[in-house]
Amino acid sequence: MATPVLDSLLRINRQRMLALRRVLTPRGYVGFMHLILLYTRQHPGASQEEIAGFYALDKASVARDARRLEDAGHIRRRTDPANRRQNQLFITPSGGEMAAIIDEVHLTFQHRLSLGISPEDWEKLTALLAVAEENTRQTAAGPAQEKNTGREKN
Repeated sequence: MATPVLDSLLRINRQRMLALRRVLTPRGYVGFMHLILLYTRQHPGASQEEIAGFYALDKASVARDARRLEDAGHIRRRTDPANRRQNQLFITPSGGEMAAIIDEVHLTFQHRLSLGISPEDWEKLTALLAVAEENTRQTAAGPAQEKNTGREKN
């Protein structure tokens, strides 16, 4: 059974995805293409494996969506000279234009999401979510030393 916090996070993410799809679908974006594009912009030369690990995606989905981005002219792939079995991804100028469109959707959504929340509370929320995100990464990685916070696990 989900908790109120998890329920809220799921509903917020669903609304974010709906806002993104309204913009991405007409441009031929499906699956995880937007995540790959944004990660590649932030980490030029990233490998498909690195992206899969960061977002906890399967490698086949990343490879398929990277191929779609390459076909659309939004990224280029280059064989990694240090490991010829891996591709390095680089954003193209048209990919940069698409990333700017995605950024605008995210900024608009974040503005709507933060209405009525003070800057101080927004900073606190950001810090708390960073801790929660790190906790999920540790959980995904396997059994971890759990801190006793005085609260029961939900």
